[in-house]
Amino acid sequence: MIKKNILVTGGTDGIGLAIVNKLIEQKHNIFIVGRNATKGNNLLNSLKYPNLEFFQCDLSQKNEIESLIKKINNLKSLDSLINNAGAIFLKRSTNSYGVEKTFALNHLSYFHLSLGLLRVLEESKDGRIINVASNAHKRFQLDLNDLENKINYSGWEAYCKSKLLNILITYSFNKELKTKVKCNCLHPGFVNSNFGNNNSTFYRIFTDMLKNLLAINTEKASITPTYLATENDAININGKYFYKLKERVSSKESYNNNLGKEVWHKSLEYIK
Repeated sequence: MIKKNILVTGGTDGIGLAIVNKLIEQKHNIFIVGRNATKGNNLLNSLKYPNLEFFQCDLSQKNEIESLIKKINNLKSLDSLINNAGAIFLKRSTNSYGVEKTFALNHLSYFHLSLGLLRVLEESKDGRIINVASNAHKRFQLDLNDLENKINYSGWEAYCKSKLLNILITYSFNKELKTKVKCNCLHPGFVNSNFGNNNSTFYRIFTDMLKNLLAINTEKASITPTYLATENDAININGKYFYKLKERVSSKESYNNNLGKEVWHKSLEYIK
């Protein structure tokens, strides 16, 4: 396998860290993005892998994403961008720009990084973008007039809609852009990780019970995104939704080209 330059957002914990460990086994050059600098530097010290670099960035903040893009664009090339960072917020909150955080972190960060790093991805012979979505995207329909979840806020509903946005953007990528970079997305499964632990004690206890009963481990969840980012078998895969290494059918709404186009252009307004 050819050594690749791969960026993983949310790479200090959960699925992201499991992906990083797989990439280390394959001896790739890895760039981790995380919000917590202490956690990131501690990870570098514990892994002791020479081709690993950490970038601190709060991906819910546009200015920090722009700063990160400038740093990554200094690379000669980037072979794969794995957009994995995400969270669920039980209470509605906004970033410093007044943008609702679920929408900002789970969707806009994917979109912003994908466009901002397009040039350096195109310098690769095999540029790829992998968006970690979720089967939860099937739960709710999108309201184009309320992308920031202002009406009757529900953390779970906001999360599900953000995952639908991930898929719509994936399907729109090569329709909106003339680029050789491939863009795919996936459902990692219901995963036993620290996802959701930023919320109340009651919520954590409830979700931990479900995870212990039903969830898969992060190592299993990392298999499909790592495959899409690295394997030669995936070199011609483009604009698809995967689960357990196989192409799957996403929701009917996710294939609405007009909806995808509107989401694309509304998202552009946020990152200008």
